[in-house]
Amino acid sequence: MKIDLNSLGDAELWDLITAGDRDSFAFIFKAYSKNLFNYGHKFTSETDLIEDVIQDTFVHLWESKERLVIQKSIKFYLISCFRRELVKRLKTNQKNEPLEDYHADMSWQESFQEILVENQITLESNQKITKAMETLSVRQKEAIFLRYIQELSYEEISLLMGIQVASLYNLIFKGIKTMKDFLSSSHFTAKAIALLLTFALY
Repeated sequence: MKIDLNSLGDAELWDLITAGDRDSFAFIFKAYSKNLFNYGHKFTSETDLIEDVIQDTFVHLWESKERLVIQKSIKFYLISCFRRELVKRLKTNQKNEPLEDYHADMSWQESFQEILVENQITLESNQKITKAMETLSVRQKEAIFLRYIQELSYEEISLLMGIQVASLYNLIFKGIKTMKDFLSSSHFTAKAIALLLTFALY
């Protein structure tokens, strides 16, 4: 009887992968490759580079499966490896320019619009969310994206971004409050502001 992979937790999936089960490996590739692709576009518009790093990330996972110990989630491990390798290659290509130079603002904007659409909130104007996004720092955008789009825990984001958990809470809360204040001053819908505020306390 074929195993329903959707019903398995990360520990069970990883046991199958370490045993060489290719169906399980294909399952996680399908489950997470799109997430990695979308995340990669927050740093660069170079699609070929993003796809290369995704492929290398999964190849590394498969080749290292017998000796690799995943202490947290498979998703977190993949995002962590992908982010580290992508940033390394971008730094090499861009002669060690600051990480902030790699993020694509329009991609962050699309992600925030996705949050609102998924919660059935209609934007009064795309320009308002664009301007609100401009009030956030790059690290605030990435932290909020990882928390509410990728649904990583605060502890995982802390490790990923190299920020203390307490500082991360503060970073996200201030980002949400900044957007709330800006959108409020722009006569943004009260429902949208309320939703953004709940994100900070989620």
